[in-house]
Amino acid sequence: MSFIPYLATVWLAIALVVFVATCIGALLQPLLQARRAKNPEQPPVTAVMPIKLEHSGFDVAQASAFDQAYPDYEVLFSAAEADSPALETAFALKANHPRIPTRILRSQSDFAVSPKLNTLDAPLSAAAHDFIMVKDSNIVLERDTLADFMRNFAPGIGMVVGVPVAERAETIAGHIEGAIINAHARLLLTASMLGFGYGVGKVMLFRRSDLARAGGIDAVSYTLAEDTAIAKGLDAVGLRTVFAHRTLRQLIGWRTLREVYDRQVRWSVIRHTHEPLTFPLEPIVSPLPAAFAAALAAPVLGLPGFAAFGLTLGGWFLGELSLARLKGWETSVYAPLAFLGRETLALAAWLRAWTTNDVVWQNGRFDVFVGARKPRPATLQLRPRTSARERA
Repeated sequence: MSFIPYLATVWLAIALVVFVATCIGALLQPLLQARRAKNPEQPPVTAVMPIKLEHSGFDVAQASAFDQAYPDYEVLFSAAEADSPALETAFALKANHPRIPTRILRSQSDFAVSPKLNTLDAPLSAAAHDFIMVKDSNIVLERDTLADFMRNFAPGIGMVVGVPVAERAETIAGHIEGAIINAHARLLLTASMLGFGYGVGKVMLFRRSDLARAGGIDAVSYTLAEDTAIAKGLDAVGLRTVFAHRTLRQLIGWRTLREVYDRQVRWSVIRHTHEPLTFPLEPIVSPLPAAFAAALAAPVLGLPGFAAFGLTLGGWFLGELSLARLKGWETSVYAPLAFLGRETLALAAWLRAWTTNDVVWQNGRFDVFVGARKPRPATLQLRPRTSARERA
């Protein structure tokens, strides 16, 4: 077994090189992507906001859509429920912003595996404009977010998405989730710097006509990962997905460990099913496996095993903390605990994804591919400027 320390040394070296490279990539991405973002046009946009439950910061996040420095856009709220506190907030925002054309729709579709995609069905049909911006309810937009996203919509682009960065966690579990989100942000920003783009559904800007070319929402109804499916569908018709040169503010609020674990299992299962080649490699970008590799490599490194483990884990944490400070991301006194909790929970979710297709979402339990629903009849396919009521 004398080869194990050498294999562990190789693992450690790769992990550290990847970590340093992704830190550099996260710092350079805004500069490089901004140079690529040269679209001067500002066509009218429909901002679609699916809503379900109120949460901490809900009103602030939704109000941010009404304060965009953009010449022509409308806002469509969509919910599956007939009444809820979230709808009350939507009506209040509509009344408080009379200059922004606003409609509140009820989407009762059930053709898709994804609850979010079912909620998007009505507004996608009823939108007045071809350009659609979908925003999740826990994302706060800056005044120039929509304009900056549109700047990235160059020829050959099918969708512009944003990298979320966590803030305003109210519990230890929330800080753990924030640490997970920000670790993913580092990786996604580096991918963007290298010219790669993936479907990340926190904010998505695309043309409805391009989505129709890719088969419409029926073509992506088979999976919970509608954002990934939309990106792949657009890619199939020759249109790329790119990350914008600015990150997004994602409000975390109150979280329980169970909620965070269920959410991470869901995304791990989705990545396992959609990215089977890269999913097995995910531990290479995590500090806990790297620290164990350092402990095994201790004879080669000339260090005691415990010291090698601690130095690797501590050095990685300080590197992430330094990156957060340089990027202006929110940090707190709970950062060390969140870092350790993130590693434990993320590894558990990754392992669980190898053994199940069953996930929890919005208090419901789903199979990640729930038997690929049949497409709706042709008369119900996506049509420009047609409301769900007109289709019925």
